Amino acid sequence: MLELILVRHGETDSNRKGTYSGWTDVELNKYGISQAERVRDKLKNINFDLVVASPLKRAKKTAEIISKNIIYDEGLKEINFGLWDNLSLEEIEKKYPKEYELWMEDDREEFIFPQGESIKDVQERAANIIDNIIKKQKKGTVLIVTHGGLIRNIVAHLLGMGRTGSWRFRIDNCGITKIQITDGYAVLTELNG
Repeated sequence: MLELILVRHGETDSNRKGTYSGWTDVELNKYGISQAERVRDKLKNINFDLVVASPLKRAKKTAEIISKNIIYDEGLKEINFGLWDNLSLEEIEKKYPKEYELWMEDDREEFIFPQGESIKDVQERAANIIDNIIKKQKKGTVLIVTHGGLIRNIVAHLLGMGRTGSWRFRIDNCGITKIQITDGYAVLTELNG
């Protein structure tokens, strides 16, 4: 059996403001650091066979608080919101009204954020990275520290929920999500623990 433990990074000031935080490389705030410390304490008795994290500062710091011997993978970065990165929905609506209207009306998986990527792009990236991890690590326990969008897409992919499945749940800052995989069959055992 392989157990995946997915942890979203701790809180940032951008999270608190409610902005679209993709590739903007923001730090954890004080509360985010304390969240990561609580996760470390919850997971302290688990021996990880592999630890993989997004290289963005908020995920990197969260991973460093929880564990050691971390491999950083660019594929675990949050979606690239392009020009919308680190803007609130209200700011996006004012600065990019035509694109905002398309985002609200369009097939969201196909919408490409101005100078960024599409939801479909990040879904494919999440599926590829998790499939590669599973191929390399057949059993044991893997810790993955990344971002909310990536975790939602990884879970939806592993549970066979299709592209729209990732919109059906929320991942909290420093929420712990666990998935057990036996003979290729994935079971969600914890969400936002």
